[in-house]
Amino acid sequence: MSIIKRVSWKTWLFWGLNLLLAVLAVICISISRSVTSALSTLNAAKTWAGESGERFAQIACYLPHDEPVAEDAVFTFRYTLLNKLREASMEAPENGSLFTDAYCGADTLTVKGERGSAQVKATGIGGDFFRFHPLRLRSGSYLSDSDLMKDRVILDESLAWKLFGGTDVTGMMVTIGEKGFYIAGVVARENDRYSREAYTDGEGMFMAFSALKEQKEDAGITCYEIVLPDPITSFGKNMVTDNFPVGKGVVVENSRRYSMANRIQVVRDFGKRSMGVSGIVYPYWENAVRLTEDYSALLLVLSVLFAVCPVASVTVAAVKALVQALRATRIKMKSTIENKIESKREKKWQRAAGKKD
Repeated sequence: MSIIKRVSWKTWLFWGLNLLLAVLAVICISISRSVTSALSTLNAAKTWAGESGERFAQIACYLPHDEPVAEDAVFTFRYTLLNKLREASMEAPENGSLFTDAYCGADTLTVKGERGSAQVKATGIGGDFFRFHPLRLRSGSYLSDSDLMKDRVILDESLAWKLFGGTDVTGMMVTIGEKGFYIAGVVARENDRYSREAYTDGEGMFMAFSALKEQKEDAGITCYEIVLPDPITSFGKNMVTDNFPVGKGVVVENSRRYSMANRIQVVRDFGKRSMGVSGIVYPYWENAVRLTEDYSALLLVLSVLFAVCPVASVTVAAVKALVQALRATRIKMKSTIENKIESKREKKWQRAAGKKD
């Protein structure tokens, strides 16, 4: 109690504020972790790797809407990439593949159902699209590249309710233009706050890209995504950048979106990210990721600011305590040495006095 009483209220206030700042820093770090784990669209590399223990990178290419690419460009890139990976002594496992990819483009179509019609944003997809965007199925199944007939579509919940009054509509038909399409399934949009804020397109549906091309001749691919081996940092991203016809588009490595280096870069580019100078209209899932990047970078800055004072205070206190301990040790050692010297002198005098006697 005597020690506590000797501590001034200023000291208690000082360390109380430091404790509060330390708690705020921990809270920021905890919130940041929840932000960076919120989006399922960034888990494709992890699910593709499975239990293999190998490193994979998830790369996305976004192209200007006035400079899309055709499906042939994707097929050519796949062939080129496979050869490049083989040249790097990488072989696919038996009955497996070294990489998986997906692509999409979008346009507005009029779709008719039992209860009316709607103008919707139709996303034409190819490859393993729903591995990259695992929207929850409310009924039915996903589309697949292995489908022989490209006459199936997937509706989102909003469109299913608008056209049929429910979500259990698998096997029913919608009409697009003069052609009928079977409903393969109904999906729910992502429910995280970031995707909800980024998604502004209203009712929507998914169909094979070739089917979209039949409806809209000028439709093109504006988004390409891939998971591929990444034995060394940036190997996968460089492979895509050097061989995919990106043009004026951008290439991002989704598997490193929340790395410390990337978050620092987001802070450095503060303000510039909102300037649309590339002619790219990002899909909602990329806008959602960019939103989480901003939050993550902000939380990083806040956690550092909150932690500076406590860390500095603890460091200074530790240095002071160490200096005091060294000083006390030095004084004690000096006293011990002096006592030993004095003890030797006394013994010497005692022996000298004994000889005289």
